[in-house]
Amino acid sequence: MTDLSFRTATANDAATIRDFVAGLEEAVGVREVFPVSLDIIRNDMAADEPDFRCELLERDGTPIALVTWYPIYSTWLWRRGIYALDVFVAEHERGNGHARRLLTHLAALARKRGGAFLKLDVDDNNDHAAAAYIKLGFKGSNGGPYLLIGDAFEALADQV
Repeated sequence: MTDLSFRTATANDAATIRDFVAGLEEAVGVREVFPVSLDIIRNDMAADEPDFRCELLERDGTPIALVTWYPIYSTWLWRRGIYALDVFVAEHERGNGHARRLLTHLAALARKRGGAFLKLDVDDNNDHAAAAYIKLGFKGSNGGPYLLIGDAFEALADQV
């Protein structure tokens, strides 16, 4: 039996973040469109108020998946939320429910921060991810934002 755990990434995780995001870019066909140095990631992660955050899912202390995100606010809902930027699972770990675990963790984190929704985008050519998000209760369409709110948000956040 292996141990799965979450932790918030730090500037020391810059290489893992870069490699996982590069893996996602490659999977959706945009590899190296926006090359980045580790120094940029480290500096951005070490800021007093970072522009993005990252949660890592680890198996026995080794990162196997990540979700990058930032806090948002909706003036239509008058509530806080979280915008998920990247959801990535290492290839050898796919099919084990880790994307769901990441988003469940993120929904619980959003609620803990006073939030009431998750929002994300899906690349046009990523039908598998779109179907998975819809199954979790997100509403939306490929190429546009997907929103998880209300009972679906609460149900996912409760699964932690």
